[in-house]
Amino acid sequence: MWGLNSVFLFLLLNFLTINNPGTTIWEEEFNTPELGFWGDPDGTTIHNSLPTSTEWLLDAEACSFTSDRDYVKTVSTSGGRLEALDCDGEAVWTSPWISISSYAAVHCELIAKETGSGNNPESKYVEAFYQLDQEGKKLFETNGLSQGNWGESVVSQSRLQGDSIRLIVRLNSSYASDKVIVDAIRVWSDEPEKIDPNQLAKTGDLLINEVLFNPFDEGVDFIELYNQSSKEIRLDHLFLANRDDQQNLKTIVQLSSEPILLPSKAYLAVSENQEQVLNFYSTTCASCFLDISKMPALNNSSGVVVLLNDSMQVIDEMHYTEKMHHPLLIEEEGISLERISFEESALEPSNWTSGKDGHQLASPGFENAMSANSLVKNTRLQLNPEAFSPNEDGYNDLLQINYQLDKVGYLANLRIFDSNGQQIDHLVRNEPVAIQGQWTWDGKQANGSRSPIGLYIVLLELHHPDGSAKQFKKVCTLTDRIY
Repeated sequence: MWGLNSVFLFLLLNFLTINNPGTTIWEEEFNTPELGFWGDPDGTTIHNSLPTSTEWLLDAEACSFTSDRDYVKTVSTSGGRLEALDCDGEAVWTSPWISISSYAAVHCELIAKETGSGNNPESKYVEAFYQLDQEGKKLFETNGLSQGNWGESVVSQSRLQGDSIRLIVRLNSSYASDKVIVDAIRVWSDEPEKIDPNQLAKTGDLLINEVLFNPFDEGVDFIELYNQSSKEIRLDHLFLANRDDQQNLKTIVQLSSEPILLPSKAYLAVSENQEQVLNFYSTTCASCFLDISKMPALNNSSGVVVLLNDSMQVIDEMHYTEKMHHPLLIEEEGISLERISFEESALEPSNWTSGKDGHQLASPGFENAMSANSLVKNTRLQLNPEAFSPNEDGYNDLLQINYQLDKVGYLANLRIFDSNGQQIDHLVRNEPVAIQGQWTWDGKQANGSRSPIGLYIVLLELHHPDGSAKQFKKVCTLTDRIY
């Protein structure tokens, strides 16, 4: 029969670990097994597994592992915990530095357990410390040291204040059949987080800027956001969602559980796997990506993308269909929809166009190829240099064909003709083009043969969905060709 103290401890554990109110700032439940150190049947080899992705550290230099039964590691028992068995020395577990600056009062707790009959306090113990803002470590005030046959205890420290905290746990069990156990480490606050209102997004601060909803096979969807405000914005207070047929919000996904700040004028491509995005698209900002565990479903034919704040207020929203792609595109797979103007609403279908620009089918993490936020007044075509010599000597080997346009949405055809008017190459075929860009010609004909010295005509034809058309013709000279 349980004694009074056992009943009290059971109720206390349930209150602290299950029904505890407040906001969790950081926790570790050790639900990934086999992280740590263990011995080998040969009596000398020591095995270890601590991937660099593991947040916390474990130091077992003072331990001795002379059997495959000796270890300090995480196990799957009871959903996961850290155990030490016959380690013959002190192991030290250390948490990462945890930011607590946004909270007025912070509490820390963990559960320390032991099994077996060994009662030597010097070789069977759990000792827990906390360290505030690079100061010296201090013992937890409640059950900071558990020794011998203590059974099970809640180790806790209340009402801490500072910028950051780190937890340090020392554990040892030098008995062949006795374990010491650390579990359910939690840093939390029962007071609301102090949030700088200047770091919270308002309508118009953060925009949906690009959406890939029909990826290549082996690719993934992505949603790109742009912070057009002058402030840094907290991502942990933002959510992505879509809508059902009745236009109710569904699949609401938090962007981050960490207080990550998105800088002003920065782009962010959100997906389930950054590597699978970059397998198909280049980027000028490899750090402008955020992986989340689950994306709102983006159907290939039509759908809705919604950006929300903590109060589920809409920050930005766009409704897409595959018909919003350029009407002359033959294949939409792998091509994103890009926002044309920051000033125009994302709900306006005409403010979106296909992101295909030459070989680049999307622009995750950087400015859209189809952006109209820096429109030029005049449409023009320029060749540089007008005389080029593709002889691979490193000087003027390529003809650069530069263009700038007065609006987005043009479809381009770029062809090369010889002086007799014969077409020798079709460099660009019915491709949507950006506001400005560049193509190159290496002097070769469509069949790969070298073109002889002479004059050549570069013809650019542009067609717009609004019915307008433009044509540009420039002459270049191919010189000094070595055969």
